[in-house]
Amino acid sequence: MAHLSRFELQDKVVIVTGAGRGIGRTIALDAVRSGARVAAGSRTTSELESLAAEIKKMGGECFHHRLDVVSVDSIREFFAQAVKHYGRLDGLVNNAGYNKQMPILEYDEALHDQIIDANLKNVFFCSQAAAKQFIAQGRGGSIVSIASQAGVIGAPGRGPYSGAKAGVINLTRTMAVEWARHQIRVNGVAPTVTRSSMAEQAMRDNKAFAEAVRTMNLLRGDLAEPEEISAPVIFLLSEAASMITGHTLVVDGGWTIA
Repeated sequence: MAHLSRFELQDKVVIVTGAGRGIGRTIALDAVRSGARVAAGSRTTSELESLAAEIKKMGGECFHHRLDVVSVDSIREFFAQAVKHYGRLDGLVNNAGYNKQMPILEYDEALHDQIIDANLKNVFFCSQAAAKQFIAQGRGGSIVSIASQAGVIGAPGRGPYSGAKAGVINLTRTMAVEWARHQIRVNGVAPTVTRSSMAEQAMRDNKAFAEAVRTMNLLRGDLAEPEEISAPVIFLLSEAASMITGHTLVVDGGWTIA
């Protein structure tokens, strides 16, 4: 049964961006449950403090520091502080993102750029920072980026977001090719609509959206749960996925095949 340890993250140091709430918080908690020490970043420090307290109660370790992923200076400062605290880095989860839904004809330049920066630019520069650290350490590493089913299929009402997430998927492939010689694995997870207060409110407010969730999630007929997105992320971070790189795992209950 020793091979089962390959699914764990024992003593690994893992950065999670957007860790204060939603999928990111669940990933941070599951990483700790899998044996990792977490460095959590978010713009909302009160949420990070709450996460750190929860992890401490679990007997785990969580370094936290404010992180604004649309600022390259903030990214560099966060990574420097995380590495200073733990002395090394083994994994990165690019979870932070942002979206606002509307028809493409209604987006202005400012909102378009905000969405692109929050979903694509952040993945580029956070991954760059992680890769530089991995290469300096000489031991490889693992990067997992949260993409979206909106980056795989057409996503009306989410034009800039779908473009950015499609960019994340192909950026994942390119980084995987460039960094394979350093034993850096780069993968992605593309979730379907996942349970959160915002998603639940959207289902109440938009009957068409609610019906799409019920009919297009073939396995569930409902929202995915955050734990169902976190588990594949932990797998891709772990040595159990040691021969997987450049792949984006679609976790959508069958939505994109329907």
